[in-house]
Amino acid sequence: MKKIIVPLIAVVCLMIILAIGFRIDKSQGSTTLVIKGEFNKDDYKDIITSNNQLGFDLLLKAKENSDGNIFISPSSLLIALSMVYNGADGVTKEEIAKVLHKEGIEAAQLNKANASLMSRLIRSSKGIQLHIANSIWLNKDYHFQDSFTNYIHDYYNAKIEEIDITSAKTPNIINDWVKQATNGKIEKLIEKDIDPDTVAFLLNAIYFRGDWLNEFDPKLTAKRTFHLKDGTSKQMPLMMLNEKLDYLETGDFQAVNLPYADGKMSMKVFLPKEDSSLEEFEKILTNDSWENWHTGFQKKEGTLFLPKFQLEYEAEWNQALKKLGMTTAFDEEANFTKMIKENDPLWINKVKQKTFINVNEEGSEAAAATSVQMKTESAPAELPFHMEVNRPFFMAITDDKTGAILFLGSVSNPQTGK
Repeated sequence: MKKIIVPLIAVVCLMIILAIGFRIDKSQGSTTLVIKGEFNKDDYKDIITSNNQLGFDLLLKAKENSDGNIFISPSSLLIALSMVYNGADGVTKEEIAKVLHKEGIEAAQLNKANASLMSRLIRSSKGIQLHIANSIWLNKDYHFQDSFTNYIHDYYNAKIEEIDITSAKTPNIINDWVKQATNGKIEKLIEKDIDPDTVAFLLNAIYFRGDWLNEFDPKLTAKRTFHLKDGTSKQMPLMMLNEKLDYLETGDFQAVNLPYADGKMSMKVFLPKEDSSLEEFEKILTNDSWENWHTGFQKKEGTLFLPKFQLEYEAEWNQALKKLGMTTAFDEEANFTKMIKENDPLWINKVKQKTFINVNEEGSEAAAATSVQMKTESAPAELPFHMEVNRPFFMAITDDKTGAILFLGSVSNPQTGK
C-alpha cells in the first residue's frame, strides 16, 4: 500500500526566541549554534537567488485569504523542501530541484548552503530575534535510512521523534511543539484525524521579532482613509514617521526601506502609483528587478504613513508546486527511495504553511522572469518625500547581509491588530 509523506511548514514571527539547535548560557546571554555538518560560511550564496525567486513564483500562485491578503515565507518552504530533497531520487529529485531553481544540485551541496544560511540568519540581541527550528515526526512502524537521518540531523539540526500515528494524543503532541516553538502564535497545525497511512511529518518554523531602528511615535498614529481594491475605503490606523530613510521612486511605485535595530535586517515597503495596481507590480517582480531596485535606493528625508496592522495567512502549496513543475512528488510515481529503509513507496500528501505578522510603532513580529528597465523619477534632492501607504502595497522582510527574503506579502486589506 502506498504511504504518505506530509511535509508541513509552520512559519510564524514572534517575540521570544526559543532556539532549538542552540546552547544558551543564560548567565552570559550567549548563543552557540550547533550544526555538526561541515560547510563554508559563504555556502549560503548558492541559494539566495533560489530563495528569493521561489518567493516571487509563489506570490503569483498564492490565493488571497478571506481578507484579501497574502503573506508567505519562501525561506521556510525552501528549508522544508531541502530536507525532503535528501530522500528523493530520479525524476522526483529533478522536479524538486527545478522548483528550487537549483537544477542538478547534489543534496550534500544543498545541505551545506542551508546550514550556512541558517547559521548566518539566527541571532538574538536586544532589538532582533530570529530563530529557525526543524522537526520530523516519524511513524514508529518505519525507519529512516541512516544517511537521511545523518543529513537531517547534522545540517538542519532537526528534532526527530517517533510517534504512534493511531494514537489520539499524537496531534496534540505535535501541535504542542508548534505552539511552544511559536510562543502560542500558531496553536494548531496538525488536524485531529491523521491518515493512518502517514509515514512522517516534516516541519520547519521561522520566527522573527524586530524593533525599528527609528520607532514610530504612538502619539502620531491616527485613523486615516485606506483605499481597497474594489473601490471602497475604510478607516485604518496609520503610523507616521518623519526620518531620513532609504527611498526609491520610479514611474511605477514608491518604496522605502525601514531598518530594524541592528541595521542588518529591514522591511521594504513598495507602494504602486495611484494609476497602477498591486497586480501590475507583482508582474514585474523578479530577481532581476529586485536586484536593480536595490541599487536605486538613496537616503532621503521624508514623511511616511504606514498602516498598523496584523495579518494571519494559511496556504496549502500542493497545486502551486505542481504548476511550478513538481508533479510526481504528489502521486504514486514519486521516488523517495532514499528516505526510509522499508520498500513501501511514498509520496507527499500535503505541503502546508501558516504565517503571522504584527506591525506596530515599536517594530514587527513575523512568526516570474522579466527584464525590467528602471527609470528613476525622484524629486529634487532638496524636497522631502511624502509616502502615504493608504492603498494595497507589497512588503518584504529581508536579511540585508545575505540578501535573503524571509517573508513577503501583498497587503490589500490590512486588519487592525488584536
